Amino acid sequence: MPLALDHIQIAIPKGGEDQCRAFWEQLVGLREIPKPEALQARGGLWYALMGSELHLGVDQPFAPALKAHPGFRTTEITALAARFETEGHPLTWDTAIRGRKRFFTKDPFGNRLEFLQED
Repeated sequence: MPLALDHIQIAIPKGGEDQCRAFWEQLVGLREIPKPEALQARGGLWYALMGSELHLGVDQPFAPALKAHPGFRTTEITALAARFETEGHPLTWDTAIRGRKRFFTKDPFGNRLEFLQED
């Protein structure tokens, strides 16, 4: 059965949308897309990815994902890492997988994130 990724969802705390916009739009460079009208009252945000979407959904009580994480592929890993470093946002490079340049970081709420580029 062929499958493709439609979207991933990351939990955020109630009222965290402004912090998400600062992180995902200004720092990472994603474009917000409208949520369906029927879901807007739930809070959260949606973002366009290449061929899929990132959904940030309000979860109460909120607990960050410390191990499970999405891996975001990019073709500009060095520039992205430089933006994180310029903004004082901590990241950790990892060389455990040959052929992939990657780093880990956390969103404003402590959710683990991976950004990677294939060599």
